Amino acid sequence: MTAQHQDTSADFDGPLAPPPASSLPLAILAVVAFVPFGIVALLRALSVHRLWEQGEYDRSVRAAADARQWSIRAISLGVSIAVFLVGAAYVLTNP
Repeated sequence: MTAQHQDTSADFDGPLAPPPASSLPLAILAVVAFVPFGIVALLRALSVHRLWEQGEYDRSVRAAADARQWSIRAISLGVSIAVFLVGAAYVLTNP
């Protein structure tokens, strides 16, 4: 009587989980709001899918989170600067 050999290794070469959301539209908006931080957000967002395709799911999740954080920082700072400039222009033009 021979023992049956079960192959428990996965023969699937592709990624097992769906790609994380890259926040690319948010990163594009961040570039418009505040360019220096927006570029960082855009580069991180663009790396998400590439990392996922290479099978580095953990790094792609981290890149997606970084992209979102940098986008939020850029938009917040851009809006803050715009509000400050509008306020300063208002104060300086009204005696």
